Amino acid sequence: MSDSYPLVVRGARIYCTFGSHMRRLDMPVGHGSYIREKPQMHAGDCKVGLDANIPPFGACRAPDNKSTKILIHSEEDLVPLADEKGNPVKPTMPITGATCSPELGPKWCDAQADTLVDGVPALTVASTITCIYSGVIGFIDDGQEV
Repeated sequence: MSDSYPLVVRGARIYCTFGSHMRRLDMPVGHGSYIREKPQMHAGDCKVGLDANIPPFGACRAPDNKSTKILIHSEEDLVPLADEKGNPVKPTMPITGATCSPELGPKWCDAQADTLVDGVPALTVASTITCIYSGVIGFIDDGQEV
């Protein structure tokens, strides 16, 4: 029997391990499945862009990302950082890094295969997807209470 994790809906907060800011998973067009009147997400919901599922995560701190450098002054929606012991660390402002432009695979990993949304495995808070710059995108919450 597989583990069961909370299912993800539109508005769930997401982060990238190399990104400076958290974002919200979006759903421009719903699949017809809802939880608490919010569109349920599936493994194929991984299109990148401001008008797609996954917006950029601010500054990218991945060593392999050599794109244009940017400077961020806003602390709004910063991803909580932690030291090696898991203690919260407030980032030093301003934040510098490469322009975040995620390049992802065709689907999220570890979706819940026994729960289908429009015929595709449902996303859970345990689902992840990896960027070509080795950043792992995961969930802060399921979006159901947002």
